[in-house]
Amino acid sequence: MKKIIDLIIWFVWFPLRDFLLLTPHRVKHFILGFCAALFYLADSRRRNGVKEEVQLLYGSRFNKKEINRIARSSFDHFFNRLFENLYYGRIDAEYFNRIASIEGLDHLKTALQKNKGALLIQFHFGSFLLILLALAFQGIRVNAFAGAPLKGEGYIKKKLVELRNHERETYPFGVLTIRSSLLPVVKALKKNEVIGVTIDGRQGTNFIPIRLFERTALFSTGLIDLSIRTGAPILPLAVVRGKDKKQRVIIEPEMELIKSDDREEMLRLNLEKYIRNYEKYLLNHPDHMAMTLYSMREEVRKGINSPLFID
Repeated sequence: MKKIIDLIIWFVWFPLRDFLLLTPHRVKHFILGFCAALFYLADSRRRNGVKEEVQLLYGSRFNKKEINRIARSSFDHFFNRLFENLYYGRIDAEYFNRIASIEGLDHLKTALQKNKGALLIQFHFGSFLLILLALAFQGIRVNAFAGAPLKGEGYIKKKLVELRNHERETYPFGVLTIRSSLLPVVKALKKNEVIGVTIDGRQGTNFIPIRLFERTALFSTGLIDLSIRTGAPILPLAVVRGKDKKQRVIIEPEMELIKSDDREEMLRLNLEKYIRNYEKYLLNHPDHMAMTLYSMREEVRKGINSPLFID
């Protein structure tokens, strides 16, 4: 079964990818949806794992029928993200405008007037990397903030990792790989550049527990601390797929930081403020996050990452 699953992924990333880039938007989604349906049927472990994670996080907010729908939709999102991730070096502005739109760009432009750079912060939610293309095509210097890459497992996954690393050189945005020092990020902010980063990543320091729906999650205060130290404004970000399958890249206004004489308390309050604000996306679009929850659980099981949840 694992070989069948790997073959489905290989088919999307290699023989199918050049064809998909040339097909109409609706046809592309039909083909990717078909592959996602096959993957959903073939990978019972992942299918059941996604359902379990949704149930654990959201509790009674969704019934069994809704959870099944969320799980099926999460596979569809997963395959669309696979396709998008592969083509970052080949998608041009015209093609981007066919598959996505950007909202709230004025919020970012206003924030950049401070000449402190900007931190666009989101979860590993939906097509979270699309913001990088969206801003690059607007002529804004933007960088992905990435931790040390996880190694791929198996021949197919290793080849996919190698391919992505090779094609990274063609991306229209920068990639800052952070292993210990944040100096590259600080330098980019001083140049008034934008940093796109996820708040639920497992890299970072000073993790604190915060309630997230029915679970307790660990989030690092590092990004809040970085904002306070550098003066770089924080703008919440989400990428949501509409009913027409087109992605909406949503940039919210700058988050106003809560002030406190107690620095640790200030970090906690602002981190929690960010999480509470983002819950609306997680609740309204659970299928955008469901596969991430499962992937994070598997990384913990394999010993290659630390857990998001502590309960």
